[in-house]
Formats: sequence, structure tokens, C-alpha cells
Amino acid sequence: MAATGSGYLVPRPPLVAPNAAVSAQATTASLVIADYGKNITNTGASGTIVLTLLAAASAAGKSLRIQITNANIVRLLPQAGEAIYLGGSGVVTKYLNIAAVIGNYCELYCDGERYLVTGYSGVVTKEA
Repeated sequence: MAATGSGYLVPRPPLVAPNAAVSAQATTASLVIADYGKNITNTGASGTIVLTLLAAASAAGKSLRIQITNANIVRLLPQAGEAIYLGGSGVVTKYLNIAAVIGNYCELYCDGERYLVTGYSGVVTKEA
């Protein structure tokens, strides 16, 4: 699902339901297709964790939600040569950080070419 000339995503990308299954990621890991469509948390993490996203072509049309449940940073890392877009811009092979505040979250949608932040709460930043 690509942006039209107007800048809109049509139709709106799917969102992960608040009551969807939970996948607790306590350590740095590479996400798998079974993690998509879930609420991913950092429950049990003892420090910053890095979650590597699937290649965009493998996750086309999929969404995920990452929720901070313990006060540690979650860093999302795209595959080499791919980007995560936040606030209209993305830089290839750069990470996205979700600040270490319980309750912060980030929703991502993959259009098959890139990851798009479709919603978040709290402080979410991307590497410049």
C-alpha cells in the first residue's frame, strides 16, 4: 500500500487490536512473521533490546505494535537498505527508538517496501 500523490494511505492500514495476542521480547531478537499482528512487549527485559524487523517484502501488509511494559528502551532496526518512516521521513538502515517509559508504544505498518509509523504515544525517535 503506497502513498497516493496526495500523501494519503488509502485505505487505512490495519492496526493491531488492543486485545491481540502478546509476544514478550525480553532480549535482543529478530522478529519472525508470527510476531506480526501481535502486541509486542519488553516484559522481562533488563536493559535496551534491539528488535530486527523482517525484510519489508516478507512483511507486506502486516502491522505490529510495540508496547513498553518495563522502563527500558526498545530499538527497532530495519534490514540493511530499508527504512522506517516517522514524521514523513526515513533514513535507510537507521533505527527507531521507543523511550523507556512504561506505556509508550509505537504502531508500525509495512507496505512491502518500507515500514511506516502509523501511531505512537510518548517519545519515539529515529536515528538521523
